Amino acid sequence: MVKVGIVGATGYTGIELCRILLQHPDVLITHLFSMSSVGKTASSVYPQLTRLSHLQYEAFDSETLPNDIDVLFLALPHGHSHVVLPKLLAHKHLKIVDLSADFRLSDVRLFERHYGVSHASAELLGHVASGFPELFREEIREARVVAAPGCYATSVILAAHPLVRAGYTGSIMVDAKSGVTGAGRSLKESSLFCEADECVSAYGTGVHRHTAEMESVLGVPVFFSPHLMPMKRGILSSLYLDNHLNWTQAKVDEIYAHAYGEEPFIILGHGLHTPSTKYVVGSNNCLISAKVFEKEKKIVVFSAIDNLIKGASGQAVQLMNIICGLKESAGLESVATYL
Repeated sequence: MVKVGIVGATGYTGIELCRILLQHPDVLITHLFSMSSVGKTASSVYPQLTRLSHLQYEAFDSETLPNDIDVLFLALPHGHSHVVLPKLLAHKHLKIVDLSADFRLSDVRLFERHYGVSHASAELLGHVASGFPELFREEIREARVVAAPGCYATSVILAAHPLVRAGYTGSIMVDAKSGVTGAGRSLKESSLFCEADECVSAYGTGVHRHTAEMESVLGVPVFFSPHLMPMKRGILSSLYLDNHLNWTQAKVDEIYAHAYGEEPFIILGHGLHTPSTKYVVGSNNCLISAKVFEKEKKIVVFSAIDNLIKGASGQAVQLMNIICGLKESAGLESVATYL
């Protein structure tokens, strides 16, 4: 059994990690770390975690980490992982999956410009594997530390990468809509019920932090406009591209089939006219549906994920499976919950 610790275990991504890992046949959760609930049992904070009633939330200390942890998930706010990672690497047996943004970018200036803090471990940037299993599986397999991608970035990069790899060099316009859990569990005015209910709000247009991650991986310009939706979870991204290569629908379908035909968590919605978060929420799947408009010389790609699963905790477990040599889909085979 792979013994697992979770830092930030009471946040949305932390509770999703607990839920998914409790269904994993090869994992034992041994330690839960939380700043807000030290000394409380897991089941007293989240009553559904009855199978973890024997565990109490502990204070996290990167220097005195318990020995019975093989894999540590860092579900911390941005700006914390880069401070503690060098100390964690001193534990030679430990493998780490970081769900924050601290190691998603290899350029320290880019990180500091977008996140507004000096990077405490700049020497490690570029030495942490980028956590896109569908794109960088072999690099991940050999890594000790993997940076899980952002939720918006996962949706957009998985949707666009096959076209870029096939020769697309133009810019990409992205309109994306997310549920409020994307903002995390901490109190934010924009996430309050009366602020988010019965409305759609645009935010971060042209300046959202995930744009840097998208452009770094794709290598083409991205103009990104995210929107907050009055729903708990899910992301639907709509990508608009100029068809400067005059690809037909058959050619685009072939590109995606070649890229993702064998991938366990990519659903190709050829001919799907109603792409929706309903088809993926509750699963680790990414639904991609590409449409070619030959008269208008446009390609539109829709990409739907559950932001808390494929966009965060589920993808993190997928990364753990790879670096530990486990079946990649272990613990992640749940079907989406349509209602």
